[in-house]
Amino acid sequence: MVGIISKEGKMDRDNKNIGTRKNTMTQKLTNKIGLEEIEKIWIQFGMYRGAEELSKLMQEYVSFSTLRYMSQKYDWKRHVNKNSPIYKGVMAGTVPASFYKHLIFPKEENENV
Repeated sequence: MVGIISKEGKMDRDNKNIGTRKNTMTQKLTNKIGLEEIEKIWIQFGMYRGAEELSKLMQEYVSFSTLRYMSQKYDWKRHVNKNSPIYKGVMAGTVPASFYKHLIFPKEENENV
């Protein structure tokens, strides 16, 4: 945490250190692989397996949450895997498809949305 202790003994935020961070994993991925290729990997493999594939390409650990952040930031969409529990839950009507804004469901599922 970036902060300083004031005279009263409480922690105050050090505003001069606020800004964009340098050399984050998102920046490393974008610079080395490119957004289009990262999106293709995310679409093909999903969040968890996609992070593993990117880790192999980068030769450095890539967290699944990095891919989640990028997919939300750039509003990526992909088709749902029909074998996934998410698909089965939406088809059964136990969970609405609107919970999964990043997934594209087949037209027959739109009745449960």
